[in-house]
Amino acid sequence: MSEYSYNADAKEATVFTKQHNAAFAQQFAIDLEDAYNSEVALARRGCLKKLDGFRLKDKTGNVVWDLQAYDFLKQQAVADTVHPSLWLNGKANIEAGVFEVLAGKIYQVRGIDVANLTFVRSKTGWIVIDVTTNTEAAAYGLRITEEVLGENIRDHIRAVIISHSHADHFGGIKGIVSPQQVGKAEGQVRIYVPAGFDEETVKENVYAGTAMFHRSKYQFGGDLLAGPKGRVSTGLGLGTSSGTLSYITPTDFIAEDTTLTIDGLEVEFQLTPGTEAPAEMNNYFPEYRAFWAAENCTGTLHNLYPIRGAQLRDAANWWRFTAIALERYGKQADVVFQSHNWPHWNTPETPHGVEDFLRNNAAVYKYIHDRTLHLANQGRTAKEIAREVVLPEKLAKVWYTRPYYGSVEINARAVYCKYLGFYNGNPTELNALTETEEAKLFVEYVGSVEQVLHLAEQDYAAGNYRRAAKAASYAVFAEPSNQRARLLNADALEQLAYQSESGIWRNAYLNGAFELRNGTSETVRRLEQDGKNDLIQNMTPRMVLDYLGIVTDGEKLADADFQFRLQLVTNAAGEPAVWQAGEAFQVQAEFAVHVYHGTILYYEGHTEESLPLIRIATAAFPAITAKNLETLLPFVETEHLEYLQQIHDAVVDLNQHSQFALIEPNRENH
Repeated sequence: MSEYSYNADAKEATVFTKQHNAAFAQQFAIDLEDAYNSEVALARRGCLKKLDGFRLKDKTGNVVWDLQAYDFLKQQAVADTVHPSLWLNGKANIEAGVFEVLAGKIYQVRGIDVANLTFVRSKTGWIVIDVTTNTEAAAYGLRITEEVLGENIRDHIRAVIISHSHADHFGGIKGIVSPQQVGKAEGQVRIYVPAGFDEETVKENVYAGTAMFHRSKYQFGGDLLAGPKGRVSTGLGLGTSSGTLSYITPTDFIAEDTTLTIDGLEVEFQLTPGTEAPAEMNNYFPEYRAFWAAENCTGTLHNLYPIRGAQLRDAANWWRFTAIALERYGKQADVVFQSHNWPHWNTPETPHGVEDFLRNNAAVYKYIHDRTLHLANQGRTAKEIAREVVLPEKLAKVWYTRPYYGSVEINARAVYCKYLGFYNGNPTELNALTETEEAKLFVEYVGSVEQVLHLAEQDYAAGNYRRAAKAASYAVFAEPSNQRARLLNADALEQLAYQSESGIWRNAYLNGAFELRNGTSETVRRLEQDGKNDLIQNMTPRMVLDYLGIVTDGEKLADADFQFRLQLVTNAAGEPAVWQAGEAFQVQAEFAVHVYHGTILYYEGHTEESLPLIRIATAAFPAITAKNLETLLPFVETEHLEYLQQIHDAVVDLNQHSQFALIEPNRENH
């Protein structure tokens, strides 16, 4: 009879976990009774208004951000259930409020979202840089900055700079400006973004949005409460806020390194494509001797591969563009500030603080890149390399490149995959078993689930939590309803979480444990109702056709083979929002569309008169991707509605599949 105590309660840190964390604290000189480091001091510098016990609500009264939930981080002693280095990162990130980066010139609001809201004074007004994730956070941050400075900022915003194509940097735009305010005419607000911003925004947030949303729940601990046994910090910030994500089409796309004068203030733009985002840029303000590092350098090692899922980042580009920034601006700038965490300044104690910050960031990404390929060329696999790549001590002891968000292990595997792909070279893996097949085979060879659990219990008792978690996971995938397997897997993951310096590893382990104990939660994907509609409405026709191919079930069109001529039109005055069938029009775009055996092929600019014609209002065209043909019909003119009907019948509402399982077999597939 097993002596292991099977229950669904959150556990305390075991003696092995306490020893693990204490050993790290000793190595890095962290006082477990009064944890503090230089990054906490920097996070507190320049505070003009401190936010304590702060909760942000939306217009319906729902809490979209709860800073008060993290008050546990104010205690001096490090909790046994939290890695001491992550605890320090949390103590720095809980420093929330309005901060002065440069007296009279640059201000930041931090701690109201995972991302910062930044205001830079221009000659007659303000430039806003990055606008947080949602309109509620952005509007609140703007309001409290106005209160602190005693100025009307909202009516004097001259431009918005959005550093890159991730939602926590553009999603709050409508809390700062309205679509009617944005434009290139005199008196309007311009929005500056890096070239490729619009396409990359759609690729990340729409094309793979449903899958990424659910996976991001693990990365950011969406099922967890903040606390010593729950969420502590993501590294980049305490956590993500909910709320209303919005989008406004930018006015200016920066296609090359350039210098612009915006409302009398000189601003240098340094493009950094393929770094933290496919489309990203840094900025330098010569008059203020201030360098904006976007999200390329923050207060943590970043991800070359986010575990929520995203395109691989290029470590070679990342270190190279950071080195270029160091060369151009390292000796000029007195402060480096960015979209997450806190600035770093040149001070009497650190006279080369900016240079050191940029150099250490560049060095870490280059070391991981070079060391990974060095080992790969000696025949190591990605998993082996993840174990072997260890930063040199001088780099490892830099607090702002510790693995609070990204990790050396994941980044090394990302470099391997960037160059060599997912395949490890072993032909056994060419036609690999699925996770469930592999689990059932493992159990079959061991003898039974009971025998697997017996061995996993022994590993757990010995503090071998990775082994115990892996074995118990096999048992879960072989028998998903086996409660003992689920509970042991959860307990092992929980101890791994308590030992994790990476905030997102901690979140993922704990969220997995939560679902093993409680089942998959029914989280509403509010991005669908709010921000995703904004994004879809701002997609180009080509993007809409691409997305249509994604939401269409190709198997339902496997036998289809038909073509039509697609005209996208505005009204006679060129106003895209008001054309309806039967009215005069202007053709804005034209495609030949070929639905061919499960695929939707299209050819832009095609005007072959012999093809059946379908005319659709440009503004209404994105509705073709939704399973609601009736809303589109008033904006359609055709004698061949059957083609749209066939496509409509094959469209799938992917939101109905957004609660797929990750920690156990997906019920839809088993």
